[in-house]
Amino acid sequence: MTYQEKIDSAKALIVRTLIKAHNPAVMCSFGKDSMVVLHLVMSIRKLKVIFHRELLQHHRHEYANRVMREWDLHVIDYPPASTAVVENDKEFNVVSYYQAGKGLIYLPTGTVYEDRGPDTVCALSDLYGKPTGGMAYPFDAVFHGHKTTDSDPVIGDVPLHADIASAVDAPSSVFVIRHFTDDDVWRYIEENNIPIHTDRYEKVDGKWRNKADRTNNPDYIACCYACMSKKTGNNVYCPKFGAVVSNISDRLRWAPETSLSYLKR
Repeated sequence: MTYQEKIDSAKALIVRTLIKAHNPAVMCSFGKDSMVVLHLVMSIRKLKVIFHRELLQHHRHEYANRVMREWDLHVIDYPPASTAVVENDKEFNVVSYYQAGKGLIYLPTGTVYEDRGPDTVCALSDLYGKPTGGMAYPFDAVFHGHKTTDSDPVIGDVPLHADIASAVDAPSSVFVIRHFTDDDVWRYIEENNIPIHTDRYEKVDGKWRNKADRTNNPDYIACCYACMSKKTGNNVYCPKFGAVVSNISDRLRWAPETSLSYLKR
């Protein structure tokens, strides 16, 4: 597909979905992919936006707050139904499972180790142990920014093989930019003057990319997770309490390997 064919296909998918759906919404993290989906959908109809965030380190959400204000968005958030953890040789993530009808949405938060003494954010109490709950989920179709070229830091490649993931007793997930590449996303952003989160992204040799410094990246939280990791040993130093504590990784809920039907051929 050419770049223009991808845009035309995305808009046609949006229109078809809006005709059939009774109460659609856009899920948006305010990252580059989500911003393209939000712009594409809003070019046809303004919808409510689902935005899940960690209520910590608010400087990470200054860009999102600015877009919400300037675009006058109706934004909805709610607590996860449950949490779990996942880890590989590169990252330790805390996973939030958000209710979507009778289904659940897997949403990981990355961690960057930080020791700030008593002021350290504790991944165990502040992320894994955050309040949970449910809601009367009102939406029957949700637009997502997932692309078939995406790769998750822990799960790995997550290719898509369908435009819509249909569900029973849960909203349909609509992948508007399934065929886009990262180059397509950045081209669309620049051509349509979509504001860029320059505290998170940088342009090097004509190409946009994530900054190595994750200080302003809302996908991550700076915290201590030493007592939760399987790689840190039986006893670890806790900066929050200034003492050695036992590792509790064997008592945590570990996220199972994801098995999503729309990722299968």
